Amino acid sequence: MSKYKVCIIGCGDIGFLFDHNKNNAGALSHFKAFKDSEYFEIAGIADTNSDIRNIIESEYRIDAYEKYEEMCVEKKPDVIVVATGDETHFEILKKIIDYKPKLVFCEKPLTLEPDEAKIITGLYKENNILLQVNFTRRFLKEFYEIGNMINERSIGEIESVTFYYSRGLIHNASHYLDLINRYFPDSGNDIKVVSKKEGLHKNDDTISFDMICSNGMEIRFIGLSPTKLSFAEVDFIGTKGRIKINYKNEIEKYKVTENKTFSGYSSYEITETKAIEYQDALPNAVENIYKALSGKEELKSPAEQSLKIFELVNRIREKS
Repeated sequence: MSKYKVCIIGCGDIGFLFDHNKNNAGALSHFKAFKDSEYFEIAGIADTNSDIRNIIESEYRIDAYEKYEEMCVEKKPDVIVVATGDETHFEILKKIIDYKPKLVFCEKPLTLEPDEAKIITGLYKENNILLQVNFTRRFLKEFYEIGNMINERSIGEIESVTFYYSRGLIHNASHYLDLINRYFPDSGNDIKVVSKKEGLHKNDDTISFDMICSNGMEIRFIGLSPTKLSFAEVDFIGTKGRIKINYKNEIEKYKVTENKTFSGYSSYEITETKAIEYQDALPNAVENIYKALSGKEELKSPAEQSLKIFELVNRIREKS
């Protein structure tokens, strides 16, 4: 079976380094996820860092380029991965259309501006190029299970949801805005901005805000100062139970039970703790890409979903 040729633009943390010299199960980088797949071969990588290029050339015998344009002309890839800084996505995504790949897999966010996202999705549709965005939680079964629990009301009616995040509304909160669009499609009727902090980019503030849904449910985003502190918690509070994603990237499930201390009152009792297998996300995304290219499956995180996220971003920004 012939393999699809892949070229990776950007081999920093998520492009390559998260897995380098580690014995990670699954994959935390695009490089390892595609390298481990039986359906793809990495034809080349491009990165401005000469040390990274030298490592990949010497350890993996894969051609490494400083300029992605040269790589794409020489390799003619079927799939191009864009894993560069957020601010570079728009120009790179426009340029690589010229090389006529079958599919492009871009790190989130698609772009930093809503208008740019509309332009890119339109251009890719016109050129019949599939465009997938790496919203990690779309490739993890755990988040589909949470969605099912919410839809089936196994924890009762959701009364409130709280998200903690940092490093920008678009850069990081977009993961959770995507979850809001998936789990609560009627949300965002009433938005109140509480505060703004610095994000990673000058046009991407970290905004704390409250949303009141049509049914009265409250959604709160709490923005923290921009550091590399890995802290992102989520809390879904229901009338019969609770689902919490804790600081250790575990899902905690609770049920409402009789309070053993105070008679006549109830409390949340934890029933299960389960680690989220984040190392499965990129391998699952690669599998989805293969099936999409083969006509067996739709993309799980198509670029059009980013437009829905940006619609919500615009409503939040209008209130700030």
